[in-house]
Amino acid sequence: MATVYKQNLLTKVREFQDPDNFQKFDRIIADIPSFVNRWPASMGTGMIRDCTSAVADLAKNNLTEDGTVTVSCTGIAQERWDEWMEAEGNQYFELVPGSTWAMFRPTAYKISTNKHFWHRRDDYTFVRTYRKIGSSFTIKRDAWPNIDGYPRRFGHFPFPDSMNDVELSAFRAPVHSGVNEAQELQKWLIKNGIEYSVTTRDDGIQFVRSINSDDASFLGGYVIQFSSDPADWIHLPKEILNHQGPNGPYFNSAVMDRFEGGTNFPGLNELFKPANHRHVMLSSWIVQTHSNEGDLILDPFCSWGSTVAAALVNKRDIIGVEANPGRADNAARVIQDLS
Repeated sequence: MATVYKQNLLTKVREFQDPDNFQKFDRIIADIPSFVNRWPASMGTGMIRDCTSAVADLAKNNLTEDGTVTVSCTGIAQERWDEWMEAEGNQYFELVPGSTWAMFRPTAYKISTNKHFWHRRDDYTFVRTYRKIGSSFTIKRDAWPNIDGYPRRFGHFPFPDSMNDVELSAFRAPVHSGVNEAQELQKWLIKNGIEYSVTTRDDGIQFVRSINSDDASFLGGYVIQFSSDPADWIHLPKEILNHQGPNGPYFNSAVMDRFEGGTNFPGLNELFKPANHRHVMLSSWIVQTHSNEGDLILDPFCSWGSTVAAALVNKRDIIGVEANPGRADNAARVIQDLS
């Protein structure tokens, strides 16, 4: 089962809690809008706080007895969530041990020194999972085994020895427009003596198109950090790979037979490309490790539908809610495509 509602969450909560049609969920996976005026669900400080309160209300009233809520939020939303947990939430919920993690996007690295440049995205930057008091639910990290290197055109992904070897993008306020707009990637490449080529967008913004050096390369994917110890880091590729491939398991093979192409599946990647599904692999990791097969998941801010796609492929049911009409339509097309 998969459904996407083109509605604001504040309206949909009342429907989920209608006594005649009350809806229970096994998991809530919520990337709460946290930047004012960035998206329709974040129009003003009050709306952000209201959306955060709505997720808390759903967690308190609409989860099954063994249900969990996984939240990613920052700034105003994080402050509101922590307020609720301190005032009321900790009467019902406790933090799942070992469930706190941060996500970074590796951007480029210099091979000879193993120096890295990484950046954050607005979404899934600081994540915590809560379970009802008395529940024994844990994050199943072994549901998605890690590998030491991800073979790609630049070779194997090299973890730095520590975060001391990583320079992070700091361009986040008032809205994270990207490392290229802030020229941070270009400055890092120049500082490390790495030649590069750019392409210019219609609005004049220059993007790094290629790195012209055998001693450096672009990276890709996501780095999940459970602690400051590199042994607790996980690298997820961006491309959708065969769950049963030689470098997997990455992505469930349920739909792979429909596409040709060896380990990498261009057909499936192409399916998601028009939908801007940059996070299908990240969402698949979250779904596999933070839920069980057969669960009903609520994604209250489902955006383009990455978690919808991951839930379908990984044999979970999902209900998505999205206030942005274009993104909601796109998420609905995901269901149609994967069906």
